[in-house]
Amino acid sequence: MNAVLKQFFETIHLVPSDLLEYPVISYFQYRNNGYLEDFEPTKELIQQYLPYQQKDPRLFFTLGSKGEKDIIWKDSVGRGLFREAIGSAYSPYRPKSEAIFSNSKFDPLKQLVVHRYKKKRKVNDSKTAFLFIHGYAESHFIFHEQFYFRLIYNQFKSDIFALELPYHHHRVPYDSPFSGAYFLNGNPIRMLEAFSQSIIEIQFLVNYLKEKYDRVILFGGSLGGHLVAVSSQLVSDIDCIAALASPFLFGLSTKTKIVPIANRYILKHKAEGFASSYKILFSTNLKYFDPYTTNENTTIIGGLYDRIVPFYLVSKLARMLERPLYRYPGGHLTLLPYFRPLLKQIDSSFSS
Repeated sequence: MNAVLKQFFETIHLVPSDLLEYPVISYFQYRNNGYLEDFEPTKELIQQYLPYQQKDPRLFFTLGSKGEKDIIWKDSVGRGLFREAIGSAYSPYRPKSEAIFSNSKFDPLKQLVVHRYKKKRKVNDSKTAFLFIHGYAESHFIFHEQFYFRLIYNQFKSDIFALELPYHHHRVPYDSPFSGAYFLNGNPIRMLEAFSQSIIEIQFLVNYLKEKYDRVILFGGSLGGHLVAVSSQLVSDIDCIAALASPFLFGLSTKTKIVPIANRYILKHKAEGFASSYKILFSTNLKYFDPYTTNENTTIIGGLYDRIVPFYLVSKLARMLERPLYRYPGGHLTLLPYFRPLLKQIDSSFSS
């Protein structure tokens, strides 16, 4: 039977992971193609953002004054293997223009929100922190906690932290059709600001964790992988960085069409002579970061059969950054069967 199935998949040029990848892509295209209210950027507002793409894109993601350092943790709750606590801190992020948040519905939550998972034990003596950055449109960490976080703990014996990205989880505007809708599928200025907020908050958390742990591992998947890859250009003293399926962005949107509203904005602005609105997004595209200042402990990860972030883009990014590439024989959404050996590979390079 296995031989028959293998021959069937090869005949129609499919791999088993496609049975999940293609339906999810179709679902994203359908769900993300609805109505999403947003502000219309003016030519004057666009001009305020162009200088950042004309200089080093790193300037857009610079962490300003450290300000408040403390995270306030709510009482932890026992959940399976872990005790989970939800922490909040005043976000160090400041938009480049307050005009884009004149309507409060577009104002991202000023409180940084992060989940902490500690093993249920009497003595909390872990010396390693694992900071996990989730992907686009994820709305909770229940699946991660039951599978990925367990494997992470078994490999590293670490405390695990998971950041809620802007417009996701508890940070969604009241009329958001789904978690993440306002992050990646709208006009370019707000999208760029969402990237800026995420990366600045990641830097804040890295600094926070470095003060409390001997070692810090930063790991991101999909959208989180891209944010982590960008962070590899900004954070020099972190012990290990792993970016899974990091695209170049913004070729990603046109290749998979999972963010059709964003594409329509760009095409509409181009037709109206606002072609420069596309250049605003250059700061999110790693090919414009040259010359690179990549953290030397960075590993790029890609699935050979990824239908959302094509493997050739991930491979090209690894060559561009001159960092090792870990490949696994799965797709964008089928990492779990290969996650244990991936963690062992990260641990091996991390310990060497």
